[in-house]
Amino acid sequence: MEISIIIPVYNTAPYLEECLDSVLAQQFEDWECLLIDDGSTDNSGGICDLYARRDKRFRVFHIVNSGVSFARNLGIQHASGKYIAFIDSDDLIDNFYLSALHKAATQAKSELVVCGMKLLRPSGTEVLTAADGLVIIGKEDSERFTELNSKYLLYGPVVKLYRSDVVKGHGISFPLGIQYGEDLIFNLQYLEYVTHIQVVNSVGYNYRILSEGSLSSGAHSQSFENNYGQWKMIRSFFEKRGINDSHSRIFLSNRLWGIAYNMAMSNELSISEIRNTFSAECVADLKTFDEYTIAVPCWLKIMIMNRLYRLIWLIQRR
Repeated sequence: MEISIIIPVYNTAPYLEECLDSVLAQQFEDWECLLIDDGSTDNSGGICDLYARRDKRFRVFHIVNSGVSFARNLGIQHASGKYIAFIDSDDLIDNFYLSALHKAATQAKSELVVCGMKLLRPSGTEVLTAADGLVIIGKEDSERFTELNSKYLLYGPVVKLYRSDVVKGHGISFPLGIQYGEDLIFNLQYLEYVTHIQVVNSVGYNYRILSEGSLSSGAHSQSFENNYGQWKMIRSFFEKRGINDSHSRIFLSNRLWGIAYNMAMSNELSISEIRNTFSAECVADLKTFDEYTIAVPCWLKIMIMNRLYRLIWLIQRR
């Protein structure tokens, strides 16, 4: 068995058949598809069973609702393929998706294959991709590695082909009890054991975004804490691999100041919440990573650096 596809399923009946039909349509045929029905309360479980009866390459696991990380980890445990691919149950893949990833994996000296994706928004489609070629994680290819991060192609588990021996050999799993950022933690664990990434300049994964958001929507102190924690993990990985050129510093600056902006523009936090969020550590990092190219209002920088939290509080209530 070459590829084990892992699909966690939870209440996605309106999209699930389209997703599974796209798996069946693959030009590459040496795969198994592990469907982890995570306690769905709609007809998702029945749809999974229907496809398992239709094609023996589908295997279904019905479990009590335990979260997407538990579901993916269960899939990893039962995966028998040389490679592992993750698909979200409300997404779909083009018919060349697996063949493009597998060809790159077998022809290149790499431990991870990454391709582009199409973001299917209600307002239209956006394409994220990067140039073909081998990326060495470190100083040599720091600009290209930073590009993969800036385009969020290394963030989630989709658009990738992982080596099963690396995942299982090092006990890599999705952390339980974390509802936001578990994908990044998994990937950073995996990247600890990776030197080469093969990038495929194809866009065969269709990532469905069901609702539109804005720059400040959903931002609050807890999300800032999560985002800031993830930012620190990325910065730490960059430091370990000696990735410290102008591109990487601008990327880190943009990301940190972006989440600072989101937090400052969130809805009616208390002064103490604002003060606790912009800790001494956070302010020090904002001072250090000050090479951003995004549009950060001058007033925000002045207020954060001078700890004028009452003014931020007033702006939130304007």
